[in-house]
Parts: sequence; C-alpha cells; structure tokens
Amino acid sequence: MPLSYAVRDAGECRPFIAATPESLGLSMLLDDALIHRVPDAGRLALVDAALVEGHRWAAAVDARWGSDPVRIAERCDVRIEEVDDLSGYGTTLVFADYAPSTRTITLYRPALARLDRLLAAPDIATHVGVDTCRGLFIAHELFHHFDCTDARGPLARRHPVTVLRLGRWRLTSGLTSLAEIAAGAFAQSLLRLRVHPRWVDLLVAGRVASPPASFNAEPILRP
Repeated sequence: MPLSYAVRDAGECRPFIAATPESLGLSMLLDDALIHRVPDAGRLALVDAALVEGHRWAAAVDARWGSDPVRIAERCDVRIEEVDDLSGYGTTLVFADYAPSTRTITLYRPALARLDRLLAAPDIATHVGVDTCRGLFIAHELFHHFDCTDARGPLARRHPVTVLRLGRWRLTSGLTSLAEIAAGAFAQSLLRLRVHPRWVDLLVAGRVASPPASFNAEPILRP
C-alpha cells in the first residue's frame, strides 16, 4: 500500500483536530470509499481494532529485532529502494510504497524532501517526534509487509463490509483504510512518535493548522 498524502484541500485550513490516535484514525476511516457501508455505531470499534493491531505488531517486532526500521527490513529480507522519480497521481503525492511480489519498499526522494522541509520547523518536529521522515516511511511500509504475510490474512479481509446483498447472497469488500490506520499505529509505537502519522498527513493537506504552543499529544496507545 502506498503511503500518500492528498493535497487537494491545501487551500482550506480546517480547525485543529485533536491529536489522539482514535480521532486521527477515525479521520482516515471517514475518508474510506466504503465508509457509507459502515454503520455509525461500529466505526470507532474498527478504528480501535486497527490501532491495536498496529501496536501489537510493533511490540512483537521490537521484542524480536529492535526498533530500527532499516535493521528490521534487513532481518525480514525486505529490500529498501530509493528513487528520484516524481510520484503520485492527480493532486495526491505518494511518498513510499510496498510491493509484496518483490518484497520491496520504494521511497520517493523528491516527495520525502518536501516533507522533510516541513518537519524542519522546530515546533512541528517537536510535536511529531522526528525531524526527518525516512524512518517513519520505512516503518509504515514494513507494517504492510507484515500484514500481507499474516497467516490470519490481511487486516482488511478480517473486517469485511457488505457492498451488495441479493437474498442470502452477499458481496463483501475490505476497508483499505484499516491497514493504513494500523500502519500508522505501528510506526508511532515502534519509533515512539508523539502523534499518529495521520496528523502529518492532515497538516500537509492543509486540513489542520500548525500546532498551537499549548499542544500536547496523548501518550502512545498501548494494547
């Protein structure tokens, strides 16, 4: 799955969103193309399930290999490739992606450089917990590697939603946002970030303001 940030709302700065894992995860779920298939009452439960999945994977990986994403990738035989290609489609930037067929994480340098310029601001770097994004993106894509190879099946398939029903027959599909929520939780927990990476997503997209001086992220959610 690519880690991408939509910039279509760049001209619209909405009120500051609370930087809790739950609120940020819910914002991702609400952007899912299939959100209209998810009852309101069940949405937070899905977000919580995805957050717990990410944190559990981070705890297991940290206990086995430590918290260095590059070392983890080496131990898992996942290749990291950095390219100078421009990435994205339409008004969406893609910073990194994972290809299961080749077990390769691709990092797009021009897009990463753009985000690093944003993280160079002391207030933002302090509130996120990192001042460069390379490790964050590797960690995020590593979760997709673990999710793709999970013996239980990918997270999205374990929480299907019905998209079509004809009598006793129904067609289901997975919510792609769940893996993204979990991947962010994985990166947050593994790297001890102060916020779920979705907060950076919203900042790039212009959907949140820069943090006020009084801003405090909630502690990392633990399963």
